[in-house]
Amino acid sequence: MKLITDDNKIILYLNKMYIETLDFNDKEATEKYIKHLLTKLSNKYDIKFSGYYVVNLYVDMSYGVIVEAKKEELEYLDYFGNQIEMNTKVAYGSFLYEVSNIDSSVFNNFYVYKLKDRLFLRLKNNLSDIDMGRLVECSNIIYGKEADKIIKRAKLVR
Repeated sequence: MKLITDDNKIILYLNKMYIETLDFNDKEATEKYIKHLLTKLSNKYDIKFSGYYVVNLYVDMSYGVIVEAKKEELEYLDYFGNQIEMNTKVAYGSFLYEVSNIDSSVFNNFYVYKLKDRLFLRLKNNLSDIDMGRLVECSNIIYGKEADKIIKRAKLVR
């Protein structure tokens, strides 16, 4: 798990072991799980979560899920303590992994896109957890609308 906080926005990177039992079609269970995660993070770190959040879940079954939670400032609602309310939206798609260089021995597992001087990989085949960890370690994950734009504009190299 990786956590990035920025003013009113939280981004959580959760690999697939965190979501194995989660059914994204069950909105209540998904929201309950996200609230549970935020509560755990609040207890472990000095971060306060309360209020109303718009939560976008970007799901890639090979990697896991990226959770973007943006706090909405609503003047007419008063939240007590650490009460969390949210509206979740789920989007399925493939993540792209931006890399600076690539070893030709791994080409068989990826579609390779090139846009200007940047290289992007999209998984063709599932990778082992160790190989996925190596990929995530040396890349920048692109997801959502930005990934869709890159796929449309980039040249498919392989």
